[in-house]
Amino acid sequence: MKTMRTCLFVAFAYCVAHSCPLLAADELKYPSPDGRFALRITQLKDDEYHPTVELIEKDSGKVMVTLHSASDTELFDASESVLVWSADSKSVAYGFRDSPPGVREVSRGALVCFWNGSGFDKVFLPENLPVPKIKFPKGKGENVKPYGGGVKPLRWLKSGDLEMSSEDMVLLEDDDKSYTGVLQFTISFDAQHHASVKKVGKTKTEVE
Repeated sequence: MKTMRTCLFVAFAYCVAHSCPLLAADELKYPSPDGRFALRITQLKDDEYHPTVELIEKDSGKVMVTLHSASDTELFDASESVLVWSADSKSVAYGFRDSPPGVREVSRGALVCFWNGSGFDKVFLPENLPVPKIKFPKGKGENVKPYGGGVKPLRWLKSGDLEMSSEDMVLLEDDDKSYTGVLQFTISFDAQHHASVKKVGKTKTEVE
């Protein structure tokens, strides 16, 4: 028993002296309107790009659903993770950047969760979501370098539909300017929470 206590003490002392990666930091963000739930991001001190992202019950700390697991082998930056809640706290959209940190080409995605009475069920959105059609100057647009894009949740409507944004950014090598196409669309859900694209807006092109 004495040997075990000594080993535990040595291990603890080593962690303190060397900033042991087992020591994790939790961050709570985006509480639900009723104050019951929130997004929890847990990051290891020495491994910030393998976080665990969970939807939890704030008072108890109970995990309602895991949105991203630290056991995943791909690098993940949780700093841009966001929750968008419905007014009744029963529907939530999770937006994230799934491109590895340091990669210039951005990739964004989203999924939705619905309250089932005791927890939240994940609902994945359709694969072929609307993509902006960037408007280039006449006679240009062939020599482009992609910078990425994707979708992100914006707000829940009173109808129960989810409003989202789709972005696509490229560098036009002809004039060395970046062009970002942005459009908004809505996703509707049936009684079984199957998702479908309902309304698609027009692309707005921004030039920098």
